[in-house]
Amino acid sequence: MSFTRMLPLLLLLPILIWAADSDKNFRIPPTMFKEGVLMEPVANMAIVKKETMILSEAPMVPLRPNIMFMRHKKGPKEYLWFSGPIDAKNFEKLHAFSLADNYLKPAEVMLLRFYGSQTSRAFQDEADIYFDKEYLYSPRVPKLYFRKNGQWQTIHETDRPGIISLKSNIKGLEVISLTAPMKEVPSLLYPINPGMYAFSFSAPNYLPYVDAVSVPGGSMVELKPELPVVDTASKVKATTTVTLHAVSVAKTLEETEHLFDVLTHDVQNSIEKVDTNEFDKIYPKLRKPLLLGVSSDDSVYVQYRKRYEGKRDEAKLYWRMNRMGSASVVNVALRRKIDSLQAIPHKVSLVPTSIEAVNDEKLCEDVIDSVAMREQAKQDSIAKANAPKDTTVKDSTAAAAVPAEPVIKTKRVCRMAAVRINYGKKGDRYDVSWVGNAEGYTADSLFALLTSGASSRATITIERNKPVWIYHEGDLKGRHHYRYIKHELVVNDKPVKSQGVFELPQYIYDDPEVQEWLNRPVEEAAHKVQEPKPKVLKVDESGVVMDVSMKVPRVIRDRDRGTVALIDSGSFRYKGKVVALSPYAIHTTEVTQQFFKDVMAKVDSTKRIEDRSTFTGPRHPVHNITWTDAQEFCKAIGGDLPTEAQWEFAGRADNNEGALWTLDENPNPGVYAIYKANSYSRGKKSPEYGPQPVSTKKPNAWGIFDMSGNVAEWTKDKYFMFSVWVESSNPTGAMMGSTKIYKGGSWKDKESLLNLTESDDEDPRYWSDAIGFRCAFPRNLFEGQLK
Repeated sequence: MSFTRMLPLLLLLPILIWAADSDKNFRIPPTMFKEGVLMEPVANMAIVKKETMILSEAPMVPLRPNIMFMRHKKGPKEYLWFSGPIDAKNFEKLHAFSLADNYLKPAEVMLLRFYGSQTSRAFQDEADIYFDKEYLYSPRVPKLYFRKNGQWQTIHETDRPGIISLKSNIKGLEVISLTAPMKEVPSLLYPINPGMYAFSFSAPNYLPYVDAVSVPGGSMVELKPELPVVDTASKVKATTTVTLHAVSVAKTLEETEHLFDVLTHDVQNSIEKVDTNEFDKIYPKLRKPLLLGVSSDDSVYVQYRKRYEGKRDEAKLYWRMNRMGSASVVNVALRRKIDSLQAIPHKVSLVPTSIEAVNDEKLCEDVIDSVAMREQAKQDSIAKANAPKDTTVKDSTAAAAVPAEPVIKTKRVCRMAAVRINYGKKGDRYDVSWVGNAEGYTADSLFALLTSGASSRATITIERNKPVWIYHEGDLKGRHHYRYIKHELVVNDKPVKSQGVFELPQYIYDDPEVQEWLNRPVEEAAHKVQEPKPKVLKVDESGVVMDVSMKVPRVIRDRDRGTVALIDSGSFRYKGKVVALSPYAIHTTEVTQQFFKDVMAKVDSTKRIEDRSTFTGPRHPVHNITWTDAQEFCKAIGGDLPTEAQWEFAGRADNNEGALWTLDENPNPGVYAIYKANSYSRGKKSPEYGPQPVSTKKPNAWGIFDMSGNVAEWTKDKYFMFSVWVESSNPTGAMMGSTKIYKGGSWKDKESLLNLTESDDEDPRYWSDAIGFRCAFPRNLFEGQLK
């Protein structure tokens, strides 16, 4: 780098030295959190202090739902962590910052220091910060700053979420959230984003119903369930063959359900005699969409209306049957018996009705169909032998006819990925499929065993012996189990350890009750927050998003463009700002010398680019290549060099860390990267000296290799020292500048230079044995391969 280019850096040296302060000083080590310290009074505290004493605790992730957490700074090296119910009044005084909107995660922000300005020193962080599963809150300032990857980053204030307060004195009230799945619905539900929310209510001796409420941002809304009381005053006499004794001696759920069906049939002739006008007067009305702030065709409102109508029909039947004298008593006894039997786990032994192969569409290929080719050759030979002889005198000077190219017949062959075992049939109590594999077997060998006539059965565990009752126009059509949780396969009287998933037929899967169970929150054991950063927890036990992670990109092999990862549109923190990227594709490895050679062989000889790599090998990355030549290569196969933002997004794989290994329990850059310590420092006589074959190290979470180390990589962007503007969508770098950015560090660099957020720049004509490249492509080039 020339002195002319270094002069501005020398003038900025004091600022750069200040900015080089380690991120470490801007994080809180877990050891600074003290446990068992008594909470002292804090002005406008957003936690309700019910007990006389509240003691500090260790920060735990995941954060528990519907609990407010407060991080209090007691001294320069002492922090306290408290938790408790939210104080709704003081909550309205807080400034809210959505973690999702600011692309942050709870386990990440719990250890970050936050500041009221960018001029703050490391120890001048905010004294009190509040947290819940979706937001962090400041009682003091509307804008917060933190330091990450050597940069000041901003958190922008968002609308404060709302609160739903459920108030009821009804004993045994059961509340089910219909719009936000959660394990339990507390009396105070938060944080609640603005919108419509629906709940189902039921209690002993009350009629069930569904209600909804509209929640504006930053406000608390009260919802008081008004369940109508069951009226048992007998006005109609109904007779039934079902007795209380029969109910008491019934041993199984199926026997009890049969008695219920008999009772229902017996009272059908009398049930119409019950005047329902009174029911219509006492039962709560369906709320109008306008009052809930939605349209009538809004998906949430449609779901609410369907559940309301279903519960209303159920309540109406219940109300009628409880007004039928002795039949009402039997009905109550039956319902109690059914409830008790449905509450226990259930196991059943089933024999498969059919076995199917499950192919992996990603592993399909077209191969020559040799049988079809032989048959075609045979038919051609017969046709030729039977063809009439051509007696035409041919012109000896005419060019000989070129024989037609033989038609190559192919067939689609897919690798078997798993086996599907079907149990029962449509309409059965047990109608389910299991898809998976068995330990010690390939999918092919397991399929062969199960279809060879071997004796097979399975013991299936069901979480609760509670099937779904499916009605159509008021008539019960069937009862079907759906809470399948364990599959124990036995073949030829020997247990076979299996792993897989259950699949439900569509008519069962679509039922709202089944959907509620399938979307139920999953329990996750809490653990202390720690450094290095713990692995991201994707569990959402309260219906609130804990993580803003993306699905793993699909990797495909393209004959002309190489192996690429197809990356969906998404957002991430880039240069201190949240930016959005459109879908694109990027090579999963650096361009190899063999791939480079294959592509150049297809290019016009006048446009071929020379491979000047000095460390040679078919799977070694191309190096000693200029920015100009790298871009020309990418364009030759329909792509371009990735922008710096595209490169960094793919490299970081949807997290905010610049070094991938900091996410591991035992951080080690050598697991992911070929760098100075395991290459350059070994000396020229070592085979590990220099760039190494691609994909020999661990990939990132998206299956992309060597983003740190091996060779640094050119990007499309220009570099300009005073460029501070970053577009919020698809940033493309500086508008001015003559040099080009490269990233990732190389086999010559120390660990700190492998950080994915770091970059350097050089003249586009520059080349080095430490710089290579990979290409990016428009996503639509590969759409045809996704079918």
